[in-house]
Amino acid sequence: MNGPANSPASPPPASPARPERRARVRRRFRLALLLAAPLLVGVAGELAVRSLVPLHPQGWFVAGPNPDRYYVPAPDLRYSMGGSAFVHGPLGTPQGSATPEAPAGERRLAFVGDSVCYGFFASGPENLCARVEAGLGGGWRALNFGVPGYNAHMIAATLREQALDFEGLAGVVYVFHENDLINATFASARLHLPGALRRYDLPAPAYKRLLRRSALAVFLRDRLARLGSSPAPAPSAQGSERPPSRPSSYTEALRSLMLSATSHRRAFRAHLAGMAQACRERSLSFALLYVPLEQSLQSDDPAYRDALAALCAEEGVTFLDGDAALRPARAEELYGDYSHPNGRGHELLAERTLAWAKERLLP
Repeated sequence: MNGPANSPASPPPASPARPERRARVRRRFRLALLLAAPLLVGVAGELAVRSLVPLHPQGWFVAGPNPDRYYVPAPDLRYSMGGSAFVHGPLGTPQGSATPEAPAGERRLAFVGDSVCYGFFASGPENLCARVEAGLGGGWRALNFGVPGYNAHMIAATLREQALDFEGLAGVVYVFHENDLINATFASARLHLPGALRRYDLPAPAYKRLLRRSALAVFLRDRLARLGSSPAPAPSAQGSERPPSRPSSYTEALRSLMLSATSHRRAFRAHLAGMAQACRERSLSFALLYVPLEQSLQSDDPAYRDALAALCAEEGVTFLDGDAALRPARAEELYGDYSHPNGRGHELLAERTLAWAKERLLP
């Protein structure tokens, strides 16, 4: 029989609400994907920049041995920048051929620091290291361990891991720059900044700290700046064409770090004490040469210098006052930019350093 009871069961009619629910789910998924797309693109861009962008586009730097010195000058390199010639030896130091083994009878004075010590705007014979070497006379060698962008943490590591391995040392000069209390500032190397050094950033709101630490943000800012401006003039040792000055807020921020009981000041003091102790253990003379920013030199407020001098006195470190050496001549052109003394500035700083070296190191 072909009765209704024997007919195959037909599916129940679809609920009108079910297609509507599916449509809502699809719309929400598309919206979530649309909102997440910028985040996914940003994460992909961040990873790509960190993986592909070199420490420095000109190849000045290579990866360092550890997070404390996460980039170092490239070895066996010769290059020119803004009329200054630089020669890196086999160990990547700017003094060329010097090696840890000292020739018979040679005494050495090591200089550690950042780009001022390295020689931006005053390389070769104009650099304070070369001037001090010439002033000490035959039998002396000045070793320049300056690295652009290094802060106190990285400078202390350079002394501990590299400079103190050189034979024949009689003393060490720390060429202190006002921004040594903050993080490494060489932008291209900063893209590879290890987490261990992030605590040295200038204080700022959370979103600014995030942008500072983002390799993608640094990369994009650099490219946009290049597109939006004409090529910058090459820096001149005579200062005829100079890069723009940093805003006074930068100097004020650095000043507040030195004058207040900040973590930056505490960390710097610990590094300074460690450097001094390492020199004492080896019977080496140790001094700190203070190099002010140009804005600080033009100011009549000695608070930063006095605070640094007092800190050195507390740690038993000889304080060489670069401000006092430069101030009488501040009407002259002493800087190549807002931060780096030119050849004339290095000449005055070398005179102050040489007076100390002759008193402490010569018989």
